[in-house]
Amino acid sequence: MLTMIIADDEDIVREGLSQIIPWEDHGIEIVGLADNGKEAYRLCKELKPDILCTDIRMPMMDGLEVAQRLLDDKSSTRVILISGVQDFEYAKAALSLEAEAYVLKPVKIPELIEVIQKVTNHIQMERNSAQVMERLRLQLQDSMPALRERLLVQLISGFFTNENEAYEKAAYYNIDIPKGEAVLVGLLQLDDYKKTLEAYNEENKQLLFFAIHNVISELLSVANSGVAFANTLENELVILFKGNPVHGNKPIILCEEIIRCVQKFVKVSVSIGLGSPVTNILHLSRSYQEARSTIQYTFFSGRGSVVTADDVDQNLETEEHYSYIYQIENQLFTLLKLGDTKGVVELTEKMFKEVLLPIMNVEQVHNLCAEFVFHLARTVHKLEESIDTIIGMSLNDILKRIEGIGDIEDLQVYITSLLSGMTDFFFHKHNSKNQKIVQKIKSYIEQHYMENVTIQLLAEEVYLSPTYMCQIFKKENNETIIEHLTQVRVEKAKVLMKSPDLKLFEIAEMVGFENATYFTTVFKKLTGIIPGKYRETL
Repeated sequence: MLTMIIADDEDIVREGLSQIIPWEDHGIEIVGLADNGKEAYRLCKELKPDILCTDIRMPMMDGLEVAQRLLDDKSSTRVILISGVQDFEYAKAALSLEAEAYVLKPVKIPELIEVIQKVTNHIQMERNSAQVMERLRLQLQDSMPALRERLLVQLISGFFTNENEAYEKAAYYNIDIPKGEAVLVGLLQLDDYKKTLEAYNEENKQLLFFAIHNVISELLSVANSGVAFANTLENELVILFKGNPVHGNKPIILCEEIIRCVQKFVKVSVSIGLGSPVTNILHLSRSYQEARSTIQYTFFSGRGSVVTADDVDQNLETEEHYSYIYQIENQLFTLLKLGDTKGVVELTEKMFKEVLLPIMNVEQVHNLCAEFVFHLARTVHKLEESIDTIIGMSLNDILKRIEGIGDIEDLQVYITSLLSGMTDFFFHKHNSKNQKIVQKIKSYIEQHYMENVTIQLLAEEVYLSPTYMCQIFKKENNETIIEHLTQVRVEKAKVLMKSPDLKLFEIAEMVGFENATYFTTVFKKLTGIIPGKYRETL
């Protein structure tokens, strides 16, 4: 309910306006009456009403001055001015004072009610708008950490092409990346990742990464040296450092402290790979890609180590070829996941033909094959498996085997056989997973065939997109989901037809058909006869 004060020096007008009109029926409560302008202003300051309905001509302070003072106070009280004189100057003054309405005496009750109703509607609309804006503000506030993390991922992924826009976005989300100052990207990984996580269930894994993230964030905050965030797209923990390791080695020292504190407080060993420092926010993606490359070399540098881009550069004789191998990692991921042996063989042949054969240097070929195998191990890890489990050899043994092969054709045969064994493994794993999905769909249909079962509903049950789910079901079951659902309904209908008390339209509804006509059409299509004829054979 809105509140209102009535101010008029004439008792009969003041009391009449307050009592004649059933204000509560119009959503208004009269909270004060004033017989002069000074009292009206005092009451407005004290009670903060939504509306002040005041005469212009009043002793001690006229209505225009009251309106002016409320305007100066930035009060939210809406003013309706009443005057006994039809004076253009008064009306113009009322407009300049942002008065809501100008009403002439003698006041006509219907006219005043109409004016008041317009004012109350206006107030309510503004309040609703303010409530919506406040809800949006709170939602934005709640979403800020996730939006901030999303922006950081966009920055390292090369999403932005406009430098000023990138800096403005970073400033908006309180990400301290000073323009022109050196920043670099680091990636943190668990040493012995799979072995370490075997002791944790899913919830405890999340707690583990949360604890590591907290330790890093605390150290970065104390040192005022950067920000840590999760890149969930790549399942990575990323650190954005301020400073140049060439001058003062602050990021390296901080990395060593992070490794020490994580070991001390979280009881796990981690290593960190660093990219090169950059002075342009748009180049963070380059530093990130370098960090992704350097983190792989922590395998060679040992547990709890920090590897910089400079450390790796000393070992890269053919940078463009390493870049090629890095670029095919996503393609390799897809082929392995699908168990596509043919695709993997073609990929290997292309790599040898276009990259390895032209090099004509045994040591460099060995190094590049080792790099490829390292990316392969990383890809297998993304698929939640390990090379040891699939091949029966450790990564170190595979690398030693590669070093011992002196003929490039034999090397190609070995790499191809390695990949073929892996694709066979994932092919069977993939098919097994698909069978489970199909079984879950069939089980749901068996239990809910009588309901309105839709493709979208089934997709939500198995956590897949409708298109992908339908493809899997068709491939594994040699029929569409709709065909299977229809067949189940018809079979259930056959059973119900054995009950003579049930009419055909009742049976149709009981097994999920919308009407008896459609049921008859479908039944005949699948069985060759209409339901009535089939019933006669029972």
